[in-house]
Amino acid sequence: MTLDFALAGGAGSIWMRNPASSRRTKAPLRQSLFLQRVGDSNLSMPRKREPLRIGLLVPFQGADAIWGPSCQYSAVLAAAELNEKGGILGRQIELLAADAGGSPQAVVERARDLVERQGANALVGVHLSSVRVELARALADRVPYVFAPLFEGAALGEKVFTIGEVPERQFAGPVSHFMDNQGARRWFLVGNDYVWPRASHHWVRDFVTRRGGEVVGEEYVGLGEDTTHLVDMIEAANPDIVFISLVGSECVPFNRMFAARGLSRRMLRLSGAVEENTLMAIGADNTENLFCAAGYFSALQTPENNTFLKRYRDAFGVTAPVQGVLSEACYEGLRFFGALATRAQSLEFDALSQAFEGLSFESPRGVTTVRNGVASGPTYLARAEGTEFEVLRIFDNA
Repeated sequence: MTLDFALAGGAGSIWMRNPASSRRTKAPLRQSLFLQRVGDSNLSMPRKREPLRIGLLVPFQGADAIWGPSCQYSAVLAAAELNEKGGILGRQIELLAADAGGSPQAVVERARDLVERQGANALVGVHLSSVRVELARALADRVPYVFAPLFEGAALGEKVFTIGEVPERQFAGPVSHFMDNQGARRWFLVGNDYVWPRASHHWVRDFVTRRGGEVVGEEYVGLGEDTTHLVDMIEAANPDIVFISLVGSECVPFNRMFAARGLSRRMLRLSGAVEENTLMAIGADNTENLFCAAGYFSALQTPENNTFLKRYRDAFGVTAPVQGVLSEACYEGLRFFGALATRAQSLEFDALSQAFEGLSFESPRGVTTVRNGVASGPTYLARAEGTEFEVLRIFDNA
């Protein structure tokens, strides 16, 4: 599939053409010409100067595919805005997209094709950490690689630029809030069986225990496996709160069953991965006492987010995929890479690494600064109100 985005005459607009037809839709956004490819494409176009090709790795299959389209759209907006200001290092951005869903080994081969055959100069990914680990082993020495979403932290030895929330930043404030203000002393941890849930639960378990709480259960399930037994175990353990690290569409059947059993009326739920697309899929009838801790929500009422959402809707219309913490991270990943390359004045890994510490860059969250190798910024606690979030608290994590 090929998606073609281009400057519309002299009107400063994005044209979006469906490859199956000649129809185009237009939305205003001053920008320069760029192209996004998904999969193979023989599309060619004249260029005045060699573009900077960025391989976009977002999921279109598997549990995390539920937020793939939102990532794709936010990346297009970020590339358009960067091109509007001259691109990166004077080169206009061309986005080359590959599916980051499915097995990590399959994703590595798709990413390898982006680099070796299609000439990607850099990679920006929003996908599972299990995929990141394999990509770092296979390709991080070849081109700069930005892993943008929340993650488990301590990616030591990986030549990857990570800018997402780590467990301490994401969960310290919200977990303390529930223990101090909601009487949540007994915790049950459930997640998918891979590196991010396990590492996050290790941190949460230690934090809850140090603050005098108790973890009464901790269970994992493979991606794509049935979660009924998790609900059975939680019902039997009767915790005060369930900490959920199921990802993407894995959250949907679990939370529906949880509510159908009547557990949502007497137990709190806290997730670090339920974003706006997932919340809509869970359904308004199943979100009672469901909370999420994240570095971004579409409901944020800040000048930066209001500007971001206005430009997003102006570009793609009100029916475009909703934005959430993972798709915003995709937007942020491109903006970060632009700021990093500008500071380094290079695309070489060593120069970029030297420019990483202390770097500040703008995003819908506001200004983020890298301190001690970790991107710092606030965490928000939000409550599900039907199929939308209401932001309750901000934790500045200073």
